[in-house]
Amino acid sequence: DDTWSAFYHNMCLLTKKLKEEMETGEDSPRAPYVRFLKSQQRGQIPALWSAPSKNLLRPLLPYEDPPTEAELANHTPRSNSVDWIDDHLKSTCISPTDPSDEQIVALVKQRGYDDALIPLWDMFNHANGRYTNTRQTSVRDAEGVRVYASKEIRAGDEVFASYDRCADCEFVNLVWGTPEIFRDFGFVEPYPHRYHLEERIWFEIVEVDEKDGDKGNDGDGSGFRVLWDDGITWPDVDNYGNPDREGIEFLEREVTKFESALARMSEVPEEERGMVSQYISTVIFDYKLAIAAAERDLELEEEDEDSSDDDEEEDEVEEDEDEVEEGDYVDDDEYHEEEEEDDDEENENESGRDEL
Repeated sequence: DDTWSAFYHNMCLLTKKLKEEMETGEDSPRAPYVRFLKSQQRGQIPALWSAPSKNLLRPLLPYEDPPTEAELANHTPRSNSVDWIDDHLKSTCISPTDPSDEQIVALVKQRGYDDALIPLWDMFNHANGRYTNTRQTSVRDAEGVRVYASKEIRAGDEVFASYDRCADCEFVNLVWGTPEIFRDFGFVEPYPHRYHLEERIWFEIVEVDEKDGDKGNDGDGSGFRVLWDDGITWPDVDNYGNPDREGIEFLEREVTKFESALARMSEVPEEERGMVSQYISTVIFDYKLAIAAAERDLELEEEDEDSSDDDEEEDEVEEDEDEVEEGDYVDDDEYHEEEEEDDDEENENESGRDEL
């Protein structure tokens, strides 16, 4: 659509600009930065990995467009998760045969802000949660990007920035998560982990500190807590809530799919195997935590419903008893009225006898 067309158009413009600077080399006014970029390791993101790795990851990574019926029929599904350079930039923007062009595109993807590269700021590593220690202004601010410490940073501490919860991230912080970070940057982020799945399932997994009395979900001592899309974290958007039974079964099928992929790791080249294996193993671990938490939540809901039904039945029984007691009282009054009538008759008879 227009949004993605504009995105790839801007990426192409920035790629061409960076290529000019890299070809200028030491004569470029940005020579130190260009020198640094040239020193970066090649093939850091899945889009530049080998065919076996791409084949394994296609069904495991998020994509913008699902495979077409023809691709599925021919067993050649494409995915923007790993095929976006080939499908959107080769031939139209970069050489289809020059690997150095692919590397420039990858640098723009990893380090760029859609249409800008910012030296030094793009050297900050990513982290969320308790690890993030900076905040920044927009890259489009008239005064340039300004970075501030968001907490105390001691000498020797690493300075982190968030790649998906930032001044320019907009809706990204709602729909991005651990799979998207891996897809676009080639690493598994530290916790917290976030997942936004097509089956209307959204959750985060955060580390907990037992020293603070938090033992995780249901006190299981796992060291993690699962947070669902409960309407509290994001009150202004549509909330998915906790997964129902169908949602849990979907997650279980996903675990099976990832476990099957993990069993095929021998197909992946050794230099890529470690990162691919880490991603797959992490997702399996996180999904199992989510399934266990969802099962517990569902059991509690069912117990609450049963308890509510029992309370309603008790209320109905009490109402029936009250009706019976009221009925007995009415019958008792009638009985006393009948006794009084009998007494009146006896008095009349006695009075008649006296007169006689």
